[in-house]
Amino acid sequence: MLKLFLSIICICLWFSCNITENKSLEIKFSKDSSTILISKIEPAALLQLKNNLKSDTMYQKLVSVLETPADTDSVSMEREWPGKISMRGEKVVFKPNRPFLKGKNYLVETPLNMSFGNIQQVMKNKMRTAMNFQQQVLKR
Repeated sequence: MLKLFLSIICICLWFSCNITENKSLEIKFSKDSSTILISKIEPAALLQLKNNLKSDTMYQKLVSVLETPADTDSVSMEREWPGKISMRGEKVVFKPNRPFLKGKNYLVETPLNMSFGNIQQVMKNKMRTAMNFQQQVLKR
């Protein structure tokens, strides 16, 4: 029984050390550019979102959208673009409170799929010390 248990542990560690980095999120506008769609979310995070998004208001802060100034604009600053997130199947949907403006850039930031390191990095003590948010600039 002990040998079986140790064998299972070794197999699990071997598979987990061979898993590559997390897949990057896919962040893009919907076809009509009225919402932002976030897909390729890790299964564990997806389950947490599905179970808690409607009951815990803190989950609304998981996606941050900022209108960014144009490259030629040295006076303007980034402005938060408020909205609500919801689930559509296995995608997170960000619906803004007001429509996105044509010709503007929007920086989307989220901690989804973020990690400090994989098992291999933990074993070698080479984990990251800072969180790297997933970011994508979308042009409307």
